[in-house]
Amino acid sequence: MKKIAVVYQSKYGATKKYAEWIAKELSCDLFEGKDIKASNLEPYDTIIFGGGLYAGGVNGIKLLTKNFSRLSQKNLVLFTCGLADPSDSVNTENIKKGLNKVLNEEMQEKIKVFHLRGGMNYSKLSPMHRTMMNLVYKMAAKRDQDSLTEEDEEMLASYGKSVDFTNKETILPLIKYIGDL
Repeated sequence: MKKIAVVYQSKYGATKKYAEWIAKELSCDLFEGKDIKASNLEPYDTIIFGGGLYAGGVNGIKLLTKNFSRLSQKNLVLFTCGLADPSDSVNTENIKKGLNKVLNEEMQEKIKVFHLRGGMNYSKLSPMHRTMMNLVYKMAAKRDQDSLTEEDEEMLASYGKSVDFTNKETILPLIKYIGDL
């Protein structure tokens, strides 16, 4: 039986929620990224990394990128978690552009990537993230109403509130992918 590990890094909880769901569905080990070293992952055949999206980067991805040569013979999966709706192709293209900055060509070919939608609780945001969201809000609020996307409208309507778009069913393609390995 193949050994599987889920490793995640979560700032506000959505990535952790997905990681827990995935680990439970796969009956596998679960680790928080800050508590594990690459050497601890050597016994595993499949490693699933999860991280939140922040300003085009993935929280905790350095564990994967800095240790890629050590882990490249394993089945590697990355799931991202962010506020942007991954069913919108513009969003997934933007996520891919961000990933292309940190994943070289070999990594892009080897790592299977899934995008999941998270949430946001404004009361828990760090001062920096709160400032960034305020700027995004102000920019969207100044735009012509006809030019707003559905996602822009959702953001304007929910600004300052808590929103949770996590959905357990969205992990099913990842679970199926792992099952087919």
